[in-house]
Amino acid sequence: MPDGRSDSAFNKGLHSVARGDFLEALALFEACMEMEQRSGSALQVSAMSHYGLCLAMASDRLREAREICEAAVESAPDRPDLYLNLGRVCLKQQDRAHAFRTFVRGLRLDPRHPGLVEALRRLGFRRRPIINFLPRNHPVNQMLGSLRDVLGRNIRPGSRNRATRRARAA
Repeated sequence: MPDGRSDSAFNKGLHSVARGDFLEALALFEACMEMEQRSGSALQVSAMSHYGLCLAMASDRLREAREICEAAVESAPDRPDLYLNLGRVCLKQQDRAHAFRTFVRGLRLDPRHPGLVEALRRLGFRRRPIINFLPRNHPVNQMLGSLRDVLGRNIRPGSRNRATRRARAA
């Protein structure tokens, strides 16, 4: 059973993460994990996951951070917060595809998880490439995609109706 000091360090670490102070949070989660080891109880999987997140955000040890977060998810695959942390580490590594899949896996556990919903919203959704058999970054797809975006901005459903309403009101 975790003692009060490790719980306190964990909660302070969460507050530091919320403030964006990942270096301070890293030290707090490390202290929490050390206290858990000394007391003989199992490591808090959540502390391990947050430690990995802070390691990624506060340093360039991204591979190690990802391995820590993946180990945490494997230990407790039923915890959506762990998927959020792993996805954030993947984003830090510029691995958007894996981050997206990780966020979706977390949302399968809790479809209303605010952190996961926000992370997916920020990540955004991409449309399919215009020409499916060409890669997304092919110049033809890029040019046609840009053209689709420009045309999509100028022609919106219902825009003629609004203009008609304004003309009638004037």
